[in-house]
Amino acid sequence: MTAVPELLERLAREPSAQDPRGMEQRYLCSALFGKLLKRSLDGVDRDLLRKAVAAGLRNEDGRARGEIGGIYRQLGFDEIKPLLPAIFEAIITPAPSGEMFADGIRVEGLRLLAKHRVAEGIAACVKYTREQNPWNSQERTPELMEILLGYGAHAKAVIPELTLLADYFEKDEKNFPKHLMLVKAKSVRDTIAAIEASTDRPELIRLK
Repeated sequence: MTAVPELLERLAREPSAQDPRGMEQRYLCSALFGKLLKRSLDGVDRDLLRKAVAAGLRNEDGRARGEIGGIYRQLGFDEIKPLLPAIFEAIITPAPSGEMFADGIRVEGLRLLAKHRVAEGIAACVKYTREQNPWNSQERTPELMEILLGYGAHAKAVIPELTLLADYFEKDEKNFPKHLMLVKAKSVRDTIAAIEASTDRPELIRLK
């Protein structure tokens, strides 16, 4: 733990020309967020931590980014607020490698945006549901729909996109088992019905 400040500083640096894919960052993400800081952030310099998290979320490897998700739950809103743009960008722009592990950090980011009622999370959740890796998406789609429901009646704005998404899952998705396509379509349609019935309008904030 005495090495944590130095490790955070190293992680916060941009990858060098000799390490263009950020391999050192990947190992540091694993060591820091997957092990040393996994259970507690007691005594950790928050400024150093924010810089390291923002840098890690730009790493090209999905697994490295994924190590960071557990940190979100340990930070209060005032601590997480400066990181919201970086968290949002990591949702919208997937890591170019480590695709098998890339979904976790994006789902965690969407969950965080919904928790703090960040308005941009509504459209981002629908977009990601459409573009998600098909692998295990029959499990992930209900999870994403539950996140979207956290916005209550505000999500009525995306019902047209959700309707198209349900039709896509039911009829047009390629190379995916038909019975699992129907699971996803039902999840989306059930969510549409719940949103239409919702009267809850929590106060939203915006990234800008």
